[in-house]
Amino acid sequence: MPRVIVTRPALEGMERCRRFLATKTPDAAKRAGQAIERHFLLLEQTPDIGRPLTDMPDMRVLIIPFGESGYVALFRYEPAEDTVYVLAFKHQRETKF
Repeated sequence: MPRVIVTRPALEGMERCRRFLATKTPDAAKRAGQAIERHFLLLEQTPDIGRPLTDMPDMRVLIIPFGESGYVALFRYEPAEDTVYVLAFKHQRETKF
């Protein structure tokens, strides 16, 4: 089973999203964290989940539904290392990573 490594930029994106949501609804921030964790566990079981980026097919996008929108994680699976690297994280309504 692949291991999942969340990189510093992805952690920073997750923390930014958590802080924003916590100022509005602390309970929702906790539930969002649980949804994110569940989806990252899916990466351990199915590292080719998500859709590949058109211009970078070795990179994939994982949609994490939450509430009326959700979050997006950009990741890459390295089969030789049996490792999934989560490279970036943002709210679905943000335009770019």
